[in-house]
Amino acid sequence: MTTIEKFVSDIHKAVKYDRANNGGHYDGKRACQQIAKLFENNNRNIDSLARQISDYWLNTYIFGSENPSEEPSEENINRIKAFQSFIDNDTSEDFSVFSDDDWENLRDFVNFEAESLPLDALQNMMSIILDNGAL
Repeated sequence: MTTIEKFVSDIHKAVKYDRANNGGHYDGKRACQQIAKLFENNNRNIDSLARQISDYWLNTYIFGSENPSEEPSEENINRIKAFQSFIDNDTSEDFSVFSDDDWENLRDFVNFEAESLPLDALQNMMSIILDNGAL
C-alpha cells in the first residue's frame, strides 16, 4: 500500500468511525475536522503549511458546501488527496481537481512558509506550482 493509498484509507476510516462512535449519527463537519487533523499529522515536518492547507480545504470546500453535514464528497476526498500528493511531490497525481484559486492559494501558502520549509520540499512544491501555471 502506497502512502497516498493509506491516507485515503484513513479518510474512509475517519468517516466510518464518526458514525460508529456517535450512535449511528454521522456529522460530516466533525468527520472532516478529523480528516484535516489527519492531514496535518501526516505532514508534521511542514506543520504550518499543512495547517494552512487543511484550514483552506475545510473552510472552502467543507464548511462552504451545500450539505456540509454529508461531507466529505468524493470530489473533496480527491481534493485533499491531491493536496497530500502535492506535498509528497507525487507528480503522478492528477491535479486537475484544483481550481485556479486553489493553485493561487497553494502558491501563496508556500511563499508565506518558504523560510521554514525544507529546501528540497520547497523546490518540489514550487516546481509543481510552476508546471501547473500558477506562478
